Amino acid sequence: ASTSSPPSVAQRGLENTFPLHDGKDGGWRRQSVLKRCYFGCAAIFFLVLVGAKWYTSPADSDRRATGIFGEPIRAAVVVGLKYMNTTEGVPRWYVLMEQRVVKNWLKSTPNRTALMAWPGEFAFPGGAAEPSDQDMEETAKRELQEELLGVHIPAGDFKARLFDVISVQGVRRSYQVHIYIAFSSVNKWLESLEVRHLNANLDRRMVEFQLLLGSGDFWELNPQHKMFVSPEVHHFEWMPLRQAVAIATSPHIQYVNDYQLMEFHKYEVSQREPVGEQMIEVLVELQKELEPGSQGIVL
Repeated sequence: ASTSSPPSVAQRGLENTFPLHDGKDGGWRRQSVLKRCYFGCAAIFFLVLVGAKWYTSPADSDRRATGIFGEPIRAAVVVGLKYMNTTEGVPRWYVLMEQRVVKNWLKSTPNRTALMAWPGEFAFPGGAAEPSDQDMEETAKRELQEELLGVHIPAGDFKARLFDVISVQGVRRSYQVHIYIAFSSVNKWLESLEVRHLNANLDRRMVEFQLLLGSGDFWELNPQHKMFVSPEVHHFEWMPLRQAVAIATSPHIQYVNDYQLMEFHKYEVSQREPVGEQMIEVLVELQKELEPGSQGIVL
């Protein structure tokens, strides 16, 4: 799809004026209590995917939460946005999404299948902070590069704006999640990002993983090595913003795509665990700001 420069963005300076966290207790401007609840759920969604690793890895025992009075675990997610033409030549906003795998290989055994949290659903790239990260922007950049399988973002070229900071109290630990917005118009690495290359890399890694699995060697690996080779992302997609809103807000959608359908049948999963409530507010707010008057689509 070819890119197109939206007059509304040029006129409104959207990359510089988008609603951001203002450093006050109120957080996101125009944000209601309900929105904060939804964002809290979103934080749990992203952190369950990485937090479970921390809790089960002996080497990372120094990172484990000490209870409700312990230091919160910090994390960051990145919402990548791009304005480009559809296959019909209509300019639309797209959001970078990743589809999670269905089976949690790290927690599964040869005789038992464990599922990922929100198996086969779409989410924003992101993850938890490392002690070596200088700040949360570095966390966002590092996690993004890791999930994009090593895509290099040159120093100074990661131009993301802080959208909000959410505090969430979980069962075993508390979380502090930083949500960043990155526009492709001011991020050359995002503008030139080719998801087909990312997905080709994912396919190659899956082939290597299947070889380990077929030989039985995977089950003999230590937890750290298992964590490194276990697939978590099925594929990446530049998804039309209105389609992302529809998937998040339409309860009648039985499967998000054929991959989820086949995996559900393979592992006898009876129904989706939609992340609609986790993503709905950020997606709807993005749509309100970027596509005023749009009511989304029905799938």
